[in-house]
Amino acid sequence: MFAPLVAWLRQQRITFSENAAIGPHLYFKIGGTVSLLVTCNSAAQLAAVMKKVIDGKLPYLVVGGGSNIAFGDGLTRVMVVMAPAAQHGSAVPIRLLDDRSLAVESGVRNQQFLSWCAAKGAGGLEFLSGIPGTLGGAAAVNAGAFGCSMADVLIEADIIDAQGAVRTVDSGHFGFRYRDSRFKFGCETLLTLRLKFSPGDEGLISKKIKDNLEYRLARHPSYRLASAGCFFKNPLLRGVKSSAGKIIEDCGLKNMTVGGLSVAGEHGNFILNHGNASFKDLQCLEKKIQSAVAARSGVVLEREVIYVAADGSKY
Repeated sequence: MFAPLVAWLRQQRITFSENAAIGPHLYFKIGGTVSLLVTCNSAAQLAAVMKKVIDGKLPYLVVGGGSNIAFGDGLTRVMVVMAPAAQHGSAVPIRLLDDRSLAVESGVRNQQFLSWCAAKGAGGLEFLSGIPGTLGGAAAVNAGAFGCSMADVLIEADIIDAQGAVRTVDSGHFGFRYRDSRFKFGCETLLTLRLKFSPGDEGLISKKIKDNLEYRLARHPSYRLASAGCFFKNPLLRGVKSSAGKIIEDCGLKNMTVGGLSVAGEHGNFILNHGNASFKDLQCLEKKIQSAVAARSGVVLEREVIYVAADGSKY
């Protein structure tokens, strides 16, 4: 199925590997192999690859930082494209558009982005402190914290649509919802985001980033541990957003283990992979938590983390 594409990738000198392990590329470190793994080095190269793939009607999946996703244990018959990230020592692909807006490529990592924002006096984006992954991933899942989310700051984006065309869409195209957008489970690809910011002092912005990061580090397990961040969405209880972590903790589930996984002792909404966890372990622990919480509190927890089926579809 992928042979013609492999020949083209080789001709274009684009980095790829066949029957590649996907787990090492994900924060959760959970996943078997994928038919083809492609690594792009620029937004232009990503657009060229996606055009070729869509024209060839091949199954594909674009992964940014890999911070909120897990694959099955066996072979996933899909081409996974790793979105381009800014390389160490290279110019960061971010630019000011005017005194209140900027453009950033989707593969830029959140902490790298915030460092740039502080240096340029671009405030109002500090809520991304401590959120792992890339700007594209953050937009796709409408990531947020401290009372703000990507839906609050996104103006428009350049995307590759389902037909392989590059076009510009406004924020309404995203269909933003709590920790969700049409890009989370859809087939369109984010290239560049345009965000609004509030001009501010570099020192004050840096301090807010530092304070937000320290707040999260003091309450979450170490980011050196394999995890996908908050695993369940915070549920609405009587119209009020409630903490999924606290609900899990109140049910006595901290440190619960299944195989190579455990519920974090520091925060009930973090599931940790201790190095040898399988996707089967993850599904089992998820169901145990959901069942215990529903039985003891009546709350139905909804997963925030994306799963990938054997055919490459997200669910």
